[in-house]
Amino acid sequence: MIRISIFILAFRIATQFSGNMNTTYTKEPGDAVLSFGLIADVQYCDCKSQGSRHFGKSLNKLSEAIDDFNDSNIDFIINLGDLIEEDFRSFQAVMEILEKSDKKIFHLPGNHDYSVKRKHKKEVNTILTGENTYYSFSSKGFRFIALNSCEISTYSGSFLSELKANTMLARLQRDSQPNAYEWNGALSRRQVKWFESELTEADSKNEHVLIFSHHTVEPAGTHNIYNREEILEIISGHDNIIAWFSGHNHSGGYSNYRDIHFITLKAMVETPDSNSWALVEIYNDMLRINGRGREESRVLTY
Repeated sequence: MIRISIFILAFRIATQFSGNMNTTYTKEPGDAVLSFGLIADVQYCDCKSQGSRHFGKSLNKLSEAIDDFNDSNIDFIINLGDLIEEDFRSFQAVMEILEKSDKKIFHLPGNHDYSVKRKHKKEVNTILTGENTYYSFSSKGFRFIALNSCEISTYSGSFLSELKANTMLARLQRDSQPNAYEWNGALSRRQVKWFESELTEADSKNEHVLIFSHHTVEPAGTHNIYNREEILEIISGHDNIIAWFSGHNHSGGYSNYRDIHFITLKAMVETPDSNSWALVEIYNDMLRINGRGREESRVLTY
C-alpha cells in the first residue's frame, strides 16, 4: 500500500500557490474577470451512512465535480473544508481524486478534517494548507481571503487552542447562544489582527474582497464561528467586501448583511444520489453562481 506521505508530497506540489494567481489561458472580451469552483463538506470515509449522510458515496461525487471543473474555464478551485468525515486514512482516497484536477486547489480546514487520532492532527494542516493555515492572494483587482475558523477549537490538537476554545464555549453556553457547540470554532487574536490588516491593505489598493471560511458568520445560527460578533464589527468598517462563502451548515443558504453577500454551500455528502458544487463567475458588477446538483444558482450584484 502506497504511504499517504507520498500522496501528501505529490498533492502539495500540484496545488501549492505562490503569490498572485496567474491564469494559463486568455479570457474572451465580455467574459467573467475571474471564475472559480467551490466544493464543501465532502466528508468521505469508508463507513456506514448515517441518516442523510452517505459518506461512501462522496468519492464518486467528488470525481464528478472535478471532471466538471476540468472541463470548465475556471481559474482555480476552493475547498471550504471537511474533505473527510473521520479516520486519517480517508485523506488518501480523496487526494487521489483531487490530484486529477488541472486547476489549482486552495483548501480551508473544517472540523471533521480533525476527526483523526491526536498524533495525526498536525499532519492535517500539512495536507490541507501547509504551515500557514490562513492566507490570501490577489488577482485582477480582487483579493481572496481564506480564514481558518478551526484555529481555536476543541478538536484542533493544540492544548492552548483547546483551552481557549473551551473558555469561549463555556461563555457562549452561559449566555445561551445558538452557536455554543463543540463542532464550531474561532479565529485567534493573531488571525483577527491579520484579517483586519488584509482588509485595510485591500482598501488601500482598491481591491474588491471575497472571504472564505468553513464555519458560517451569517445568518445567526447553530453553525456560526464563536467570535461572530467581533468579525461582523470588523467587516462593517469596510465597503469593498463583496461576499463571504462558507460550508459547515449542510442545508446551505443565503443572507445579506450590510450589502455583503453570505453564501453557504450545500454539503456534497448529503443524500445518496444527488450532488452539490458550484462554479462562481466574477464580473465587474456582479457574481454569477452556477449551482450544480442541489446547489442553487444565483446572480448577486455589488
